[in-house]
Amino acid sequence: MAEMPHRPTILAVQGGDREEIQHLLIAAAERLKAAGVRVLGVVEDMAPGVSHHDIMLLDLATGDTHRLHQDLGPGAAGCSLDPEGLAAACAGVETAIAARSAEGGAAADTVVILSKFGRQEAEGRGLTSAFYAAVAAEFSVLTSVSPSVSGEWGDFVGDMARVVPAHLSEVEAWWAGVPELVAE
Repeated sequence: MAEMPHRPTILAVQGGDREEIQHLLIAAAERLKAAGVRVLGVVEDMAPGVSHHDIMLLDLATGDTHRLHQDLGPGAAGCSLDPEGLAAACAGVETAIAARSAEGGAAADTVVILSKFGRQEAEGRGLTSAFYAAVAAEFSVLTSVSPSVSGEWGDFVGDMARVVPAHLSEVEAWWAGVPELVAE
């Protein structure tokens, strides 16, 4: 039997626009679920024609949605991110991770998909605590990284992650190698 890893495998995708990457994460979640993998986490639910302010974070374990942006009113120029919605989504992911960990989930049968590591996470907010919870539980993590925070991402994960082009084949190849990390 191979030695248990001391950290999870983390894969980050880059190289597409926001909508393409979120659709890729959703497609990856669907394929992994169909293969019997337990999928936790949140993705941006970006239905065609939905305005920026109507984007929701979709909890992949429960189907719950949380508002990602708030309406600041006409002419507002400030950041429209909804901190309450983001905090609720993050808390839901942390709860799912704790429950799955208590059930005995492992890196080989559980993946946590987090919509992105962006400016909020680079500043220690947003989904940061969900990333920490997934690492602490030794679950595999799939995410995307905003190019503008690539340096902060490297500082955040060190050698725990790989960054690959945003293609489903890259995600599938990564997942196919995950079981080899935990058992032979």
